[in-house]
Amino acid sequence: MNRIFLSILIGFLLTGCQQKDSRKGILTEPEMVNVLIQLYVAEEKIALLPISYDSLNRLMPYFREHIFTQVGIQDSVFRKSMEYYMAHPKRLEYIYTAVVDSLSLQEQVVPNEYSQYAPPK
Repeated sequence: MNRIFLSILIGFLLTGCQQKDSRKGILTEPEMVNVLIQLYVAEEKIALLPISYDSLNRLMPYFREHIFTQVGIQDSVFRKSMEYYMAHPKRLEYIYTAVVDSLSLQEQVVPNEYSQYAPPK
């Protein structure tokens, strides 16, 4: 009898102490970093095109869709993930710190291909 009671008690404790997985359908932090880096690089490439701002804004959704297809996610998953991380500012801060660090490192390793056209400082 004690074993049954102890087993039931342990079962309740284990199921009661488990956290609900609220991150189901949410990109992991490294995945978010990867997607955001690709989005920022795409935005930079688009910004370098010699076309009007309105035309640039029309192009961006196509670039975003291409990036999401490349990564293997849907736009809705990205939006849901952004909402989740915006509700968790510490995690979002970690993500954007990693994005900025990665972009800075990329800029140091592979300078902007158009920087040769910039006037000397």
